[in-house]
Amino acid sequence: MSLPRSFLLPALSALLVLTSLSLPAQQSPSGVISAQQVMQILAGMREDLNQANSRDKQLSLRLDTLEEGVNQFTTEIARLRSLCTELAQQNQALESRMTELQKAMEADQKARREEWQSLTKDLSAMVRSAAPPPVPAPNVPTKELTILAGDTLSSIAKAAKCTVAELMALNPHLKNADELRVGQVLRVPVK
Repeated sequence: MSLPRSFLLPALSALLVLTSLSLPAQQSPSGVISAQQVMQILAGMREDLNQANSRDKQLSLRLDTLEEGVNQFTTEIARLRSLCTELAQQNQALESRMTELQKAMEADQKARREEWQSLTKDLSAMVRSAAPPPVPAPNVPTKELTILAGDTLSSIAKAAKCTVAELMALNPHLKNADELRVGQVLRVPVK
């Protein structure tokens, strides 16, 4: 039986160590170890070496498995970091878009408000221009009448035998037929 070369040097070193030890049970009376004893020791060492190699293979496999797991975790962490970065960018883009939309909405509301004010102003001007011009005060004799509770311009016109327009013409300070107040003095025609 031949031993591999890489095994010979460590085996011889181990043999020298063993021979230098005092092995009373295995030594012959002359103190020399027999070849059979050396072979038994070498067989034991070979068995120990085989077990160590087997444990080394098992540990290597476990180490490879752990390294593979670490690589998977590293890859997953990198993927999650990339996803977080992408989500942060999307969030920033959405916030920017929301700010733009809010500004556009505020500008639109302002424009609508201004347009509403312009339309209201134009409509008021159109209503004023469409209203019939006040009837000039006729050259008729008038008298003063003090407004009492319950009086209306139409009831006063009926009693004075004239129109509301004639009363409005005689009383240019009245801008609206509904402006009558108790105690107010109006000019009414005498017929």
